[in-house]
Amino acid sequence: MCGIVGGVSRYPDGIDAFAVQMRDSIAHRGPDDSGLWKSNDGKVFLGSRRLAILDLSPSGHQPMQDDSGRLVIVFNGEIYNYVEIRQDLVKRGFRFKSTTDTEVLMSSYQAWGVECLSRLNGMYAFAIWDETRRELFVARDRFGEKPFYYFLDRKRESLLFASEIKALLASGRIPVSPNRYALYRYLVHHEISHGQETLFEGISALPASHALVYSPDRGALKVWRYWDLNPEAEVRLDSDEAYAERVLETLTDAVRIRLRSDVPVGSSLSGGLDSSTIVGLVAPERRGNCQATFSARFDDPRFDEGFYIERVTAKANVESHAVYPNPALVPDEMERMIWHHDQPFYSSSVYAQWHVMRLARDSGVVVLLDGQGGDEVFAGYHFFFGPYLRDMVRRFRIIECIKTLINYLKEYHIRSMVPAFAQVLPPSTRAVVKRFLRPVAVDVEFARQFGCPATPFRRRFNSPLKEELHQSLTRSVLPELLHCADRNSMAFSREIRLPFLDHRLVELVMAYPNEQKIRGTVTKVVLRNAIRGIVPEEVRIRKDKLGYAPPEEKWLRGPLRPWVEEVFHSPSFRKREWVDGKSVDRLWRGFLGGLEGWHTLIWKWLSLAYWARIFLDSGGTMFRPYPQPATESLKSSNVVLESAPWRQGKTGDSS
Repeated sequence: MCGIVGGVSRYPDGIDAFAVQMRDSIAHRGPDDSGLWKSNDGKVFLGSRRLAILDLSPSGHQPMQDDSGRLVIVFNGEIYNYVEIRQDLVKRGFRFKSTTDTEVLMSSYQAWGVECLSRLNGMYAFAIWDETRRELFVARDRFGEKPFYYFLDRKRESLLFASEIKALLASGRIPVSPNRYALYRYLVHHEISHGQETLFEGISALPASHALVYSPDRGALKVWRYWDLNPEAEVRLDSDEAYAERVLETLTDAVRIRLRSDVPVGSSLSGGLDSSTIVGLVAPERRGNCQATFSARFDDPRFDEGFYIERVTAKANVESHAVYPNPALVPDEMERMIWHHDQPFYSSSVYAQWHVMRLARDSGVVVLLDGQGGDEVFAGYHFFFGPYLRDMVRRFRIIECIKTLINYLKEYHIRSMVPAFAQVLPPSTRAVVKRFLRPVAVDVEFARQFGCPATPFRRRFNSPLKEELHQSLTRSVLPELLHCADRNSMAFSREIRLPFLDHRLVELVMAYPNEQKIRGTVTKVVLRNAIRGIVPEEVRIRKDKLGYAPPEEKWLRGPLRPWVEEVFHSPSFRKREWVDGKSVDRLWRGFLGGLEGWHTLIWKWLSLAYWARIFLDSGGTMFRPYPQPATESLKSSNVVLESAPWRQGKTGDSS
């Protein structure tokens, strides 16, 4: 696990002069080692900050070069099946100096070229300079767990890249300017963290499951998608038990290979179905060694999942750690979180995860397995019910559709219908309804100049449910969650691993019939069947979903209200070209008056205000005071570690 940077130029124009500054601006991603390689002609540099996970010796130093001097690699991530790939390479005559997956990855490129990507099971963003071909080869993992950004300077005929945008800005070569079209899509269409565009003009993200080749001598840049889910794939088995057995077998192996590490491994546990499943599957793999889990708890019993966390930890016999995030500290932490994320975010659940990662750091656990991806793979969100019903109608199962709808209305709160059945509407109608239900308070003139539709996409699956799953995995939900997980974990030099995003599992479940995902009013059918006996029954059958969701509305109306009003009325916020101040005021008053569902929009504006201060007002230089910004311990941050007051029979907040 590392932070990587690099630059390639057609001419030796001093491109390496700022290499160290770029590299060390992301020192938090790799506190264990740093390295820098420069070509003899001064046209190429590669830099790395290393978080040592496999082979803690100096043999794992990056950048890493092969014996011939032809290849140099910088690599961020993990290749989980590196043991099996290494065995294949040894049979082909390769010899290894280390036990790292980095060396295996470089040798894989030597053996198979760009086709090596089809053999990789992991999360990764890497760059290989091929001296013989005089080109840079880059690839990002299938779901985008690890980030990769680049800036193509056509005037200087050069390309800069980095794991985080702040490292690109550290070069001093990139003018800091907002991408106003991307800002509009963020504010209106909730688009961020997917595709190629970023909120910074001229800075691009390499999309998930894409590769890139850049040849400085020809000035040629080629980007292509190397993997996607197959819409024609189908798996038909004889029984629910057979479907569940295949899922359990694949998921168990995904967990097994993600436990490969030379540093302590634990788990992030929210108490939900997905994270509890991971904890349950890790337990037998530990072979008697106690597993450590890390959780966020809240002093509001409506949002606290302690009941489920305690049952999971008791059944799995784990060492349980919990933190109670204090809302009063949000204003103090906000600048730092936004600096790490390089972009705004939508929810204070990011704040909860931030503290979980800090807790893991202070406990000495470097790697955490997590349940992210389970909802997007197994159809765990309420909004999947809409396309599920559309599938029924398309197959003329009208009576079954009506029965399911009636049972859904009986079982769930009326508010759940909005996200669930909005998906029944055509996309254009859905967009109009969304705008009506959730005003966005964007300045009229800004919208006139930069307003644009949501990024178009080509429908890939005939099944509405499978298409919605594909969109959630690649566009609408998962990309933002992965961005937050990467930034929060790396802020504290931790690594998150996600077994549910093993591509073998995703391909398998996507090929299953829809009834293995949703049946009646039950989501994640095949997963629930697969984990019978592995997690407590109370967890296996639960249908509510929280997932580190703080009591956000209570926080905003209570301890955070003065801070919100200070931000919304500040000159720096009001001067933004995209802000309609009167609409923001009206929205805030309505929220204080009891209107529900607007807390996400309020958080969107708050985090955007901080993003603009940090990256636009400071000219992109605000990173300089924070060479390693997440170093203080939990004790110094005043985060509550003991039981919350309500659990002790007391009243009051968690501060």
